[in-house]
Amino acid sequence: MIELTIEEKLVLIEQVLQVEQFTLSVDTLLEDVPQWDSLSILNLQIELTAIEPSVSFDNLHECMTVGEICAMF
Repeated sequence: MIELTIEEKLVLIEQVLQVEQFTLSVDTLLEDVPQWDSLSILNLQIELTAIEPSVSFDNLHECMTVGEICAMF
C-alpha cells in the first residue's frame, strides 16, 4: 500500500476535482465544492482504488468533508 502525507492526499483530490492547488483542506465541506458531483466521485474512486482497493463510490458519496476522504486512503 502506498503511504501518502495529508498534503499529498489533498493535492490528489484537488487534481481529480480540478480545483486550484491549496484550495482544499481537511475541514473543507464537500457541499461547498462546486465540482463535487457524481462524476467527480466516480473519478476519485477510480484514482483512489489504485492506492486503496476498498474505496467505494458509496463510501465516497457519504463523505461530508475532504478530511473524511483523506481518512479512507
